[in-house]
Amino acid sequence: MNTSEVETLNNLLKGELSAIESYGEALRKLDDGSYLQNVLSQAQGSHLERADKLRSQIRNCGGEPAESSGMWGNFAKLVTSTAGGIGDKAIVNALEEGEDIGSNEYEWKILEMHGDNHRFVRDELWPKQQATHKLLSKLAQAANGGVWPPAPEHRDG
Repeated sequence: MNTSEVETLNNLLKGELSAIESYGEALRKLDDGSYLQNVLSQAQGSHLERADKLRSQIRNCGGEPAESSGMWGNFAKLVTSTAGGIGDKAIVNALEEGEDIGSNEYEWKILEMHGDNHRFVRDELWPKQQATHKLLSKLAQAANGGVWPPAPEHRDG
């Protein structure tokens, strides 16, 4: 077992757990069935999927997956909860800031990893983190000068 890489994977897992908790807090503040709630539920689902994959990879490496997000998760939940008292735009901005932090974390952790773990994070997790970050960035742009609340995208076919 490479304890350094298991620790790195666990750090990524803690970040995912923090995101899941933050999205959960935000979703409790939104109207049921709203477009924004649906989009944030999709983002939370992406984080749930990545957390499950990280747990599996950590076990495959002979490690024990983290069970909580730790202090960072508590801070992130506090920020999201506070933003919820201000309104939907503040929630989106807080979550987008969290996605910025998560994306930066993935970029740095990819550099620390080697072999199968490097490929796993780079090829399976990183693209999904980028997609979630892009989604929240679009919402934040709408919240900060675009059309608010955002309307569902219309798709042909």
